[in-house]
Amino acid sequence: MSATPTRQKKTLWLYGIIALLLIITVGTLISAQNIKTTAQKDAEAAPPAPSTITATVTREKLRTTVPLTCTANYATSTPLRYSGEGQYTAITIKHGDTVGNGTLIAEVNGEPLITLTGGFALYRDLKLDDSGPDAALLNEALTALGRQGPQPARITEDTYEALNNLLDSLGYAHVKTDQPIPSRYFLIINRAGLVTGNPRATGAIADGPVATIAEGTKTLSCTGTTGRLTPEARSGQKVTVPSLGDTEYVATLGYKNTSEAAGAAGNSQAGRQVNGAEGAAGSNLNGVAGAAGNTEGERILTLDVGDKADSLRGTVNAELTLEETPEAHLVVPSSALYTRDGQTRVIVLGPESSNGSKAREEREVTVTVISNANGKNAVTGDLHEGDSVKIMREKK
Repeated sequence: MSATPTRQKKTLWLYGIIALLLIITVGTLISAQNIKTTAQKDAEAAPPAPSTITATVTREKLRTTVPLTCTANYATSTPLRYSGEGQYTAITIKHGDTVGNGTLIAEVNGEPLITLTGGFALYRDLKLDDSGPDAALLNEALTALGRQGPQPARITEDTYEALNNLLDSLGYAHVKTDQPIPSRYFLIINRAGLVTGNPRATGAIADGPVATIAEGTKTLSCTGTTGRLTPEARSGQKVTVPSLGDTEYVATLGYKNTSEAAGAAGNSQAGRQVNGAEGAAGSNLNGVAGAAGNTEGERILTLDVGDKADSLRGTVNAELTLEETPEAHLVVPSSALYTRDGQTRVIVLGPESSNGSKAREEREVTVTVISNANGKNAVTGDLHEGDSVKIMREKK
């Protein structure tokens, strides 16, 4: 019985020795990994072997370009301004609505205010058998709305009937034929347009127009990134808008404010002349300002991008092509060129080995630079499209 405790003690000592040996072994391995020779440390601290930087020879037309910033807007914006007195008791249009013939845009003192398109204002209330350009305008508008057939330039019973059909559709009382047609019911605009921005609230007419409408098509207005258009900008040059793809759009040179571009006499001979010299208060389309004309910063390029303009929000980047080679040439970056013995050269690299074990073969090629732009060079020489050329960090 006394021998059993002795064996247990021997077993415990054995396990203890084994555990101690394991701890010593693991500690030795960890220490060995962290202990490095001076040579090892120097090797790890040394920079990696420099890699070869290359560029691919392309075939393209070389372009001289400048960046632009563009915003989408409409050709003309017109305020819907009513000249009467009183209060707007209701505003019946909203942003994006089309305003044209027969559009109810507001109520003035509880009565309808309807837009008609035309070039002649209704300067009087119209009675039965009244004739004149204002009578013609009202009849033409009602005919365009399909409320009546063609009419003479005279107010007839058909005119009253057509107008009352319109008023009935808008929810307003008829005008009897023994009463004059109130001119205050109508606001004349040049052409149909879209409401841009939010219309005003109800209140005094004197507080401002009902809304602003945009006439014509939506276009891009572009200027330089600093707010000034380069003096080299011309009508007919091409502009690309990356957010709209690779399509090239033809630019038209103009001004931010056409009223400022004209001379003090407005549309008179002192105004802008498109192809000739400018008047004293005009500005030349080729950028030569007249004595009292616009500054260079007021010049803009306009792009007609069609329906794509509706997808643009805020400011977008664009690129104006000032010059372009007529044909595509082999092109290499300027950083691939160097000069030796008075000749311009590049180094063409051979194909890489399958496992990268062998250095690529280098071949020196003499080239002639035809033109350069934006860090690229059109060249001739013993090169081919797709070749890899070495980027030179310093002159050889």
